[in-house]
Amino acid sequence: MTKYLSKFLLFLITVTAFFGSYAQIPLPVSKHKFVVIAHRGNHVNVPENSLASYEEAIKSGADYVEVDIRTSKDGVLVIHHDGTLDRMTNATGEVKAKTFAELSQLQLKSPKPEEATVYRIPTFREVLKLCKNRINIYLDFKDADVAETWKQIQEEGMERQIVVYLNKVPYYKQWRSIAPQMPLMTSLLDDVKNPQQLKFFLGQVKVEVLDNIAEQAMVQTALEEGVAVWLDVQSPSEGKDAWDSALSKGVQGVQTDHPEALVNYLKTNNWRDGVAKNAVIVPKKPAYQSLLDVPYATGEGKENMLDAYIPENHTPDTKVLVYIHGGSWSRGDKSEFPKQLIDELVGVKKYIVVSMNYRLVKDGKNLFPAQIEDVKKAIAFLSAQSKRYRFNGNEFALMGGSAGAHLALLYAYAHDPNKQVKTVLNLWGPTDLTDKSVRADGSDANNTVIRFLGEADPKAQICVDASPLLHLTKESGVPTISFHGVEDPLVHVSQAENLHKKLQSLGILTQLELYPHEKHGMSASAAVDVFGKMVQWLEKQYPVVK
Repeated sequence: MTKYLSKFLLFLITVTAFFGSYAQIPLPVSKHKFVVIAHRGNHVNVPENSLASYEEAIKSGADYVEVDIRTSKDGVLVIHHDGTLDRMTNATGEVKAKTFAELSQLQLKSPKPEEATVYRIPTFREVLKLCKNRINIYLDFKDADVAETWKQIQEEGMERQIVVYLNKVPYYKQWRSIAPQMPLMTSLLDDVKNPQQLKFFLGQVKVEVLDNIAEQAMVQTALEEGVAVWLDVQSPSEGKDAWDSALSKGVQGVQTDHPEALVNYLKTNNWRDGVAKNAVIVPKKPAYQSLLDVPYATGEGKENMLDAYIPENHTPDTKVLVYIHGGSWSRGDKSEFPKQLIDELVGVKKYIVVSMNYRLVKDGKNLFPAQIEDVKKAIAFLSAQSKRYRFNGNEFALMGGSAGAHLALLYAYAHDPNKQVKTVLNLWGPTDLTDKSVRADGSDANNTVIRFLGEADPKAQICVDASPLLHLTKESGVPTISFHGVEDPLVHVSQAENLHKKLQSLGILTQLELYPHEKHGMSASAAVDVFGKMVQWLEKQYPVVK
């Protein structure tokens, strides 16, 4: 769901003046103590937020369906998640700009495009009738009139089967004034970061459920204040690990994209009423979530996809490290990032690590600057997603191996006008493609550069454009650590040495780690030293906010 809440102080000023003495409102009765919420219904095989998805949610055994309510141009309450029709229907434009007569003619897109069944945008009243005495409703209040919504709830006799999730501050006062008996739910604001602040918050803001508390101590505080916690676990990688993690925190429910699978999992473990006190769930250590094959642009196949590894309990201050793979700009894959380094950086140190693919040179296509353009797109994508997914999208550390290190350095020194890159970790990357002394005619190094640039002359402008060393200035430089094998036959060690010397001359923090007997890449024994020094560097130059 999308959260649009105001800043903490504004929020408290708004609600404190309104709330006085207040008794906690009972939540709808459920058959199970641990509630399963079907996110936009059970939409594995049918369109989200369709009557069919709610029917499937009922069949799955879920306790609640999440319903996204909006208003048509002529005031009809309809169910649709997005503010626009583009993603989920055969039309475009805003929901609120269409009359219900127009909306009712549209077709919802099915997860199975070949299916002949026609699905329509339902009205709120249709959903109320379908769910009555069969399943509770988690009403995500997107854009609707409170009085009309409450009127329809009463007319359908659904007053005791609904929890209202609120996205905007003004809706609090409206719901408490118009329907004071309705249980309300919201997200915890970013400013509330510890149990003491949470207790104060809940002393001012009277709600029955919170949905984004990740730390067990915070969950316990909410329970002590009589507030339930329902976590969102839906994601592309949702499964056992996410469910176990949520259960281990002591929450009372989760919102899922796979209600049937989750219900079956809970039944198998006798956890339908929550985890028993003597049941022990030990999340995998180090604990983090993996989001694989996330598209950041529109390249073919997996060219413009990235993998993200996200620590538990991440916050809007969580920092991101972006890794760019090697492979002579013509091969390689984001999956090469070592798992043991992910375990350390994400699971232990609590960074978000992103490993990205980019367009590869193949059959004379995708020549430079395609690769650096992809890095730009990936960074822009991550920045744009930061508020939605709660991480720091204003700062990045870049890390790359070989060709990937070249792209990391080039982006930092030449293509980062907003100065978002705070440090670069350079693993045996080429730094000066104009240096003929290290790319002799006929050599693998020279042939690789020619394939990459489509130009044999080292004096050509494109060679200058593609050389991080030549773009490095006092203004563009960032703290850089380089690792290089002295016997590297592909990227001569002088490439790292020259970069180190220039950084020093400009007064930019630099560290050069040379390995006398290593070639291109590192042996297992050297890799242990490299990993350790990378982590130390990050802790000093790009520390995690405690």
